[in-house]
Formats: sequence, C-alpha cells, structure tokens
Amino acid sequence: MSSSNVRPRRGNPRISPTAYATAAAWARYGFAEAEAFDTCRGRGMLAALQLGTGLLSPFVPAVAAGPELLRWRHAAFSNWVAAQTPRLAIEIGAGLSTRGQAYARAHPDMHWYDLDLPGMVATRRRRSAGRSPPPNHDLAEGDLFDPNLGASIARPEHGPVVAVTEGVVDYLDRAAKRQAWANVAALLRRLGGGRYLAEVYPLRRFLEHGPAARAARAWTTRAHATLCYDDTDMVALLIAAGFARARILPDAEVAEWADLSRVPALPFSLLEAET
Repeated sequence: MSSSNVRPRRGNPRISPTAYATAAAWARYGFAEAEAFDTCRGRGMLAALQLGTGLLSPFVPAVAAGPELLRWRHAAFSNWVAAQTPRLAIEIGAGLSTRGQAYARAHPDMHWYDLDLPGMVATRRRRSAGRSPPPNHDLAEGDLFDPNLGASIARPEHGPVVAVTEGVVDYLDRAAKRQAWANVAALLRRLGGGRYLAEVYPLRRFLEHGPAARAARAWTTRAHATLCYDDTDMVALLIAAGFARARILPDAEVAEWADLSRVPALPFSLLEAET
C-alpha cells in the first residue's frame, strides 16, 4: 500500500508518563540542561520503573539495565548528531529532551528545531519560563503524521541536515511507521537532503532475552502490534517510505558513541537513513 493511501492521523496530544520518567533519568545522569524538565512526578515514575525492573530481573536479567538503556540511548543519539556536524538539526517528537538547546548553545553556527505536539510544546514553554534559550534554537509545533511536517523550516545555504526521533516510532505499527517515515523523508528532501536516525525493537534482539521476553513479546504484539519487527525489514520499509539508503548501525559502531559496559544487551537497533 502506498503512503498516499494511508489516512493521515494525528499524534497523541497527551503528555505520556514515560516523558516525565525519561526527563528525570536524563537529569539524574547529568545530561546538559536536563534539570529544566526534572519533576517530582518524573522522579517518582523513574523510581517505579527501577523497582519494576528490579523485580523482573531474576526472570529477564537484561531488564535490570532499563534505566541504563535510557542513558545509553540518549547519549548515542546525541553523539550521532555531533558526528554529523549538522548545519541544521531537527528532533521530531522531542518531548522533554534538552539535547537541542544544549547542542545549539554549544554550536552557535548551526540551528536546531525541536518539534512536538501542541500540548508538549506548551508544557515545555511553561517549564522553561525564565530561562533564555539560545537564539539558534527553536521550539515549534510539529506532528510526525502531518505531510507538511516542518513546513516553516528554511533550507540551509550549506552544510549537513539531520533529523532524529528518539523513543517515538517504536510505538507505531507498520503502516504508521511508513507514514511517519515518508513525512520525514519528504521534509529532508525539501531541505536539500539529509540523514535520519531512529531506533526499532527487532524480533531477533527481543528473543535473545529468554522465555519471559518471548511471552512479553506475544502480549505486546496482541495488544499493540507495534514492536519487534525484523530489523532488515525496517530498512526496506525506510526505503519504501522514500529514503534513498538505509542501514542498521552495527554494535561496534554505536559502541563508539556511548559506553555499553553497563548494558548487557541492546533490545533495539539503531537505523540510519539518507535521502
């Protein structure tokens, strides 16, 4: 089915509990400026996550590294962006991440856009009251399912363009992934071409975690039909969505961006695509 036949959809306008929990994790692990969005609610949710992973760890040892995975993934995305030396960077579904404003502050010769739904944008602006963002950072409304995603963003005169979605597309089913990726690819083509980074949870990695993980996978598939596709299939889907090239980043390569010593196994793959 072509992406043009997929009915446009709207993202979830609510602020998810995981957004607050991940913001608390980023603050705890010392990511730049992350204290701006650290909340009591987020710290409570993070504590609950740590308790839950601790209880499950005898059955699925890898889940004990859940909070560490949040740390590793965020660092890997940040370091990937830095390695591209972008003139323009766009984080879609940025949530409560301060990566963009911190990177923009440290690199005044580039521009960073954080895009998210109106509710998240309003929450961020309210939480940021009294803080001055760098002049080369913009927070704006943007829906991953909007064919006109990022329409107000101007094409840079020169230099690399990158887009990232961290912790966003792994919740989407196959048709929604293709629709979202088609919109990202169209945005990058309009901006003169660029690279994109996302993560997905492939079946191959999920089954490495034993019977309990397989049971959890069966439940999530029935309930959501969103996770655990084969990673090579996701490469093909990215190309079908309009990217010229896509690849799974090998573990040896991603290990250069963040310390994997406290992460026993990665349950997800990082996918890089280019228009």
